[in-house]
Amino acid sequence: MASKNLSEIFIMVKYTETSPLDILKPFIDNYWVLETDSLYQPSNQRIFPNACTDVFINLGSAVPNMNSVPLIPGIIYLAGTITSSIIIDSIPNSLFIGIRFKPGGFSKFYNLPLNEVVDEVIEFQDKQLLDLIDPDEQLTTRLDQLFLTRLSNVNTISNLTRTVETSKGRITVDMLAKTHCVSNRTLERLFNSSIGISPKEYIKVVRFQEVLKKLRYTDINENLHHVAFEMGYYDNAHLTNEFKRYAGLSPSELVSLYKTA
Repeated sequence: MASKNLSEIFIMVKYTETSPLDILKPFIDNYWVLETDSLYQPSNQRIFPNACTDVFINLGSAVPNMNSVPLIPGIIYLAGTITSSIIIDSIPNSLFIGIRFKPGGFSKFYNLPLNEVVDEVIEFQDKQLLDLIDPDEQLTTRLDQLFLTRLSNVNTISNLTRTVETSKGRITVDMLAKTHCVSNRTLERLFNSSIGISPKEYIKVVRFQEVLKKLRYTDINENLHHVAFEMGYYDNAHLTNEFKRYAGLSPSELVSLYKTA
């Protein structure tokens, strides 16, 4: 997905991203390390809904804020699914290590219903993870080993989310249920517990993410109608209203930000 995620919220001084083992890739997007030095200029960054979940720890000396929550050094945090854009304070002397889970992937390793932490950043207890976190060359290997031992037999919604992503959000809940031979009630239960939002909301977030991609390369004055038609919105107003709900900005405002970035 194209929006900024937790591993991209700063203008990066030092950033590395590594992929997990193949067996973990359906559930974990990446492991990341993000660092700012003492010369970094503080700024505010906007991140957008993407239905992913991050578990991360602040190993720096600074105390930035995320969603008005101070990120205390030495504490592990869980950032639940967000349903609207949020502003992150980025400041000097930060060092973060995180795991970015794909939509629904978190539930393969942890038994915590994500509908309890929607739009929340909470302290998260995981002593095993805390003990092995260190930004050295063996970090990825240690994380892989930890999550391999936790890989459960719990059914996930990976196949369901993949269908939605393949459709680019141009699918209804009824179509999704029919494709996978499950009831709408089952879909609702799976999405609420594994991602934190309803299947209808997830479909909208995926479509919003596709619009974000297109806006990077679109002449907003000439092609917004085309984007709206292509992505299945009723008209420009429908696209704009839904976009503002998730981004906190109109499409034209976001395009202006891209041009000045």
